Formats: sequence, structure tokens, C-alpha cells
Amino acid sequence: MTFHDQGYALAAGTALEDLDMGGGSVLSLKLTGDQSRGLVTVLEGVLESGGPPLHVHDEEDEAIVVLEGEVAYRVGDEQGTLTAGGFLWFPRQVPHAIANLSGSRARFLTIATPSGVEDFFRAQRDYLTSLPADTPPDPAVLGSVAGSETRRVVGPPLG
Repeated sequence: MTFHDQGYALAAGTALEDLDMGGGSVLSLKLTGDQSRGLVTVLEGVLESGGPPLHVHDEEDEAIVVLEGEVAYRVGDEQGTLTAGGFLWFPRQVPHAIANLSGSRARFLTIATPSGVEDFFRAQRDYLTSLPADTPPDPAVLGSVAGSETRRVVGPPLG
């Protein structure tokens, strides 16, 4: 779908595209570069458990609002936990990560600018869905998918 300047509405529970990241975790794309002329990506994320490794974005800034559950985070040297209504700001070139360590589902909204991170998430999804059932991802392979050169892994997942 390409909308550019026309605008659009999405009903609750709908997305332009749902990316199954495995283990019940899903990234639901609400707005991508195709609709925003490359300005912004908006996604709703569901984390059943765990999260990505500590990483750095060279080209995007990210804002995250916790919608449901509890999210552990690290941004730079700061670490903590946020619940519904909590807000995170991840400027480009600052190491950051989130994780669900609570044992209950967590849901969040991410806004990234400029857009483009959605292509990286699609590449991760493609790798994850290529794995045989019950095969854990190889961190080195996951960290080398298309787009990883500007979204570098710099440490392990939170835990």
C-alpha cells in the first residue's frame, strides 16, 4: 500500500503487514517509508519473552511507548523497567535494547525516524522463518542480515 499524502486509518488489531519474529513476538507495521515518503516508521510490537541484543542504530532515532505489560530497557548506561505509559527515547548512535523479562506479554509502540528500519526487520523475519522448528537463531547470522551494517549488535540481549 502506498498512500503518501492521502492519509489513512487502521482499525485496532490491523496493520499494513505483520512480521512474525518467532516465539509469539510480532512486529505490526502501521506506517512505513512507502506511506511517509521515507520520513517515519511506526510499528506496534508484541514481545512474549526476551528481546533483541544491545545494538546501535547509525541512522535512526527511536521513540518507544509501553502499551501493556513490563519492558526492561537499557539506553546508554541507564537501565530499568517500564510499565504501560512508560516512554523511551533511543537517539541514533546510543547503545540500546528492550526485553520482556516478566513472563507476561508486553506490547509497545515504536516510532523510528527516518524510515527504513522496516526492511531490516523483514530481513530478520526472513532469516528466523527459514530456520527448522526448535532451532535457535545463530546470533552471528542474525547480526549480518541486510541492513545490519547500520544497526550493529554491540552486546548481548538483556537478561
